[in-house]
Amino acid sequence: MGFDTLRAAHRLRDEAGFDETQATVLVLTFAEGFAERFPTKGDLQGVDTSIRIELKRVETSIRGDMEQLQAAIRGDMEKMETSIRGDMEKMETSIRGDMEKMETSIRGDMEKIETSVRTGLRDLENRMTIRMGGIMVVGIGVLLSLQRFLS
Repeated sequence: MGFDTLRAAHRLRDEAGFDETQATVLVLTFAEGFAERFPTKGDLQGVDTSIRIELKRVETSIRGDMEQLQAAIRGDMEKMETSIRGDMEKMETSIRGDMEKMETSIRGDMEKIETSVRTGLRDLENRMTIRMGGIMVVGIGVLLSLQRFLS
């Protein structure tokens, strides 16, 4: 923002009735006050440079933090993967053991059933033999009775 001190002094002299010295002192005083109060282009460039430097520092810091976070996440994921694999191996081992126990139990049950069926069949065979023998005795008795009756 520019301030034309000569023009301001002439206006004070010509339009407000100030003498040359009063107008010059007043305008210079205001100009010094403005200069102290308002930043110069150089001041703004310094702030701009300072802000740019700070932004780069923050960006670098954020990148570093992001890299650390990514590394931590990768590490956590690897630990989880290892843990899950271990848990899966334990479950597989447990399931295999349970399946082997079930297979052994089923085989034992099947052997018991087979033994029971064989025993039942033998008992049935023995009863059938006894009945057949009884039927044959009755049949022979009937035949002998018929033969005596017919002769």
